[in-house]
Parts: sequence; C-alpha cells; structure tokens
Amino acid sequence: MNRVSSRQAAPAAQIAARVRRSLDLGEFALARPAISASAFVGLSMACVVAMAVASVLSAHDCRVKPISLVSGRDAELAITVPARTSCTIQVQSGSAMLAGLVVTRPPAHGILAPRGRTGVIYHPDRGFRGDDAFAFSLQGTADDVPASSAIRVRATVN
Repeated sequence: MNRVSSRQAAPAAQIAARVRRSLDLGEFALARPAISASAFVGLSMACVVAMAVASVLSAHDCRVKPISLVSGRDAELAITVPARTSCTIQVQSGSAMLAGLVVTRPPAHGILAPRGRTGVIYHPDRGFRGDDAFAFSLQGTADDVPASSAIRVRATVN
C-alpha cells in the first residue's frame, strides 16, 4: 500500500547514512576518553597529595580540651606545646551567646590567630623553646547582659 519508489528510497538511504556517521564517533571515541582519563588521573593524584599534606599539617596540632566559660568570669590555662607545632584553643560558651573574640595580649614568641568567634590558634616561633604567654577576651551576652571574659594562657614550648 505504501510503496516507496526507488527515487524516494535513495535520499532516505543517504539521510540514514549521514545520521549513522554523525552518531558514530569513530576515532574521536577513543581520543576523548583518553584525555578525560589522564585528566582524571592527574586530578586524583593532586587530591591525594593535598590530603596527605593536610593530614601531616593537622597531625601535629596540640588541641587542648575546650575551655568551659561562664560569661563575665575570667579563666587561666596552662598548655604544653611541642616545638614546631600549632595549638588550637576552643572555648565552650555555656549559656552565653558569644559575639566576638579579641586578642588582648599577643604572645612574645609566636603568633596568635583567631579561629572563628570562639577560639585561637597559637603558632610558636620556629626554633623557640621556653615559656610564652598570651591573652584574649570573648565578648558575649548572658541573659541579654553584655559581658566579656578574659582568657590568660601560659604556654610551655618544648
């Protein structure tokens, strides 16, 4: 009933051949995955190296037990830090809402960097061994009353 003439079949065959060629990637099918595979391997190696470096750097952090703080009361802390090691000091605020942290007395033999609103990271100077001291304060509110607490730290670097 629906017969296709030979004149109509020729263009249909040409169109089908073009569609097959456009779908068949031929030599490109191998080149693209090879490029993608090498890029994936390079990216994977970079990620592995980054994770190894991060684990080495963080493995020597002498995290101390978080300080429990009551807003408006001061705290004193003594820590021991291995040489060439950073030390993270976090503060738990209890019921107070902490609004900020200010370094009030920087260390004489190192660097003190705020870590968010509730902590600091102490980095002793390279090659330093001995005693160091620093202080920071936390501002916050307890029962809607503004208050601040000073934290004084004595650090022994050995």
